[in-house]
Amino acid sequence: RYRLPDSFLLYLGTLEPRKNLVRVIHAWERIASECPQDLVIAGRAGWKTRRVYRAAARSRHAARVHFPGFIAEDDQPALMSAAHAFVWPTLWEGFGLPPLEAMACGTPVITSNVSSLPEVVGDAALLVDPYDEEDVASAMRRAATDDALRLALREKGMGRAAEFTWLRTAELTLASYQAALDM
Repeated sequence: RYRLPDSFLLYLGTLEPRKNLVRVIHAWERIASECPQDLVIAGRAGWKTRRVYRAAARSRHAARVHFPGFIAEDDQPALMSAAHAFVWPTLWEGFGLPPLEAMACGTPVITSNVSSLPEVVGDAALLVDPYDEEDVASAMRRAATDDALRLALREKGMGRAAEFTWLRTAELTLASYQAALDM
């Protein structure tokens, strides 16, 4: 349906500046020659996307950068499960649900070491400095080529994602309300 390559690294979310996609494209370009996976940047175009498309078009490996556009919610788990790794080095996030969703699908995650993301993913993902293109490229290279690392991240990620349930969220919310009332 989305005409994707057989093997790919995936970003899935709205395309906008805080998602750091120009840097993702530049980082992937650094490793593309040694990386058998293509780069898929999926999601609805948000604002200020011209730089993202321009970076992809100017890449020496432009034919290996894919923009399938909006992905229906029902298709997202299958897309995440098919990805070799989920690449999400955003500059800031309120919570960071997509990395957890990818982990729940058994997909290794590369994400930022800033904002809420380290707390969300714990030690179950590769954390990168989202401002350091070489750091992002290095993590992408490792996820693309190190099968033992991918297996370890898969297992840790699925365990970490299992800790986040809506029931647990409701219980913690209720406990915080109860604590506030007890004051």
